Amino acid sequence: MRTRAIYLLYPLFGLFFSTAAFGDQPNGRGKGRGGMRGPLPEEQRTIIHELAENHKKLTRKVEMTKTGYVATTTSEDKNLAEKLKKHFRYMKKRLDSGAMVRRWDPAYAEMTEYYDQLKVEVQELPKGLKVTISGKNAEATKVAQNHAKIVTKFVNKGSDELHEKHPAAN
Repeated sequence: MRTRAIYLLYPLFGLFFSTAAFGDQPNGRGKGRGGMRGPLPEEQRTIIHELAENHKKLTRKVEMTKTGYVATTTSEDKNLAEKLKKHFRYMKKRLDSGAMVRRWDPAYAEMTEYYDQLKVEVQELPKGLKVTISGKNAEATKVAQNHAKIVTKFVNKGSDELHEKHPAAN
């Protein structure tokens, strides 16, 4: 009887380990190379909360383009501007590795799914960032523009927006 119980548990172990290893990957895309798989590190969570709590010190201007958007996000607070840059660098590295961001949020899951169909350019400014994201096709363009609107909500609403789910563009 014990042997049978052990054999019945093997599939559960397999499911657990495959979910633990690849659970943050949409459709198995990427493997979270470079230590990017799994939840955000504590340092990043702290930065996100600090940005949200100080959202009124951030200024964001977004211009929608035919293929995506150009967004400039800045702060007169030098420390906050540096945290914004650090957060963006980390998120870009995470998405470049194929790892998920906010897997529970439909818009972010979609952003990860379409990420390889986006061109991301960043210019670090003394007081923040200028980011240009272009879609390589119509669907990716919609995803990029949806992302721009969501980040703008974070800047406008701060902590009130942090735990909200956002609809996918497609």
